[in-house]
Amino acid sequence: MPSALHEALQRFYAGDDGRVEVEMDGFYADAIRDGVIYEIQTGSFTAIRDKLHALANEHPVVLVHPIARFKWIAKFDGETGEETSYRRSPKRSQLCEVFNELVYATRLLSRENITLELVVIAECEMWLDDGNGSWRRKGQSIIGHECLAILERHRFEEPADLARLLPEGLPEQFTVADIRECGGIRQRLAGRIAYTLREVGAIEQVGKQGRAYLYERAKEQP
Repeated sequence: MPSALHEALQRFYAGDDGRVEVEMDGFYADAIRDGVIYEIQTGSFTAIRDKLHALANEHPVVLVHPIARFKWIAKFDGETGEETSYRRSPKRSQLCEVFNELVYATRLLSRENITLELVVIAECEMWLDDGNGSWRRKGQSIIGHECLAILERHRFEEPADLARLLPEGLPEQFTVADIRECGGIRQRLAGRIAYTLREVGAIEQVGKQGRAYLYERAKEQP
């Protein structure tokens, strides 16, 4: 079942004159407007990889991925279903977190007819105290997400455009450690950023600094 967040984004991208859940080429497109298909993916990109490749053979496709800059958490009683608390989460997601998914979908980014749009939102995440969830949430299950507001949209038409997601303050030549430190992110994510950007041609490996690889932004082709 699509989440409330997914359905809200479908309606947003369809607009007043578009359609949602349209059967096309053996699949159901999330939304279509002015001949452009919008596929909303809140989770793993690998789950819809085949669908995107198939649709892009004949149609322009925009892969839409939400990034929650602000999040509120609503908790519900497992027996009564009543809301027991509502609080703002201290976590603020960054645009670069999309690389946790892009690292597994580098071929998608290089396909003609496929572009990426990151939509920055405020969301509410709903937890149910049913004892079946993660120990990190003390057994509470996540039962849904709701879009509270759309704040920004960032479109990436070409693979090279993804270099805009590199953190500010990087030197001309940089390592994964530089990405980590300038972005204030974990080493694993910094490594995924470097790997993905190198695979799609947005950055180039130009040497080594000790045991670390050195990268720089790819030169624009004349």
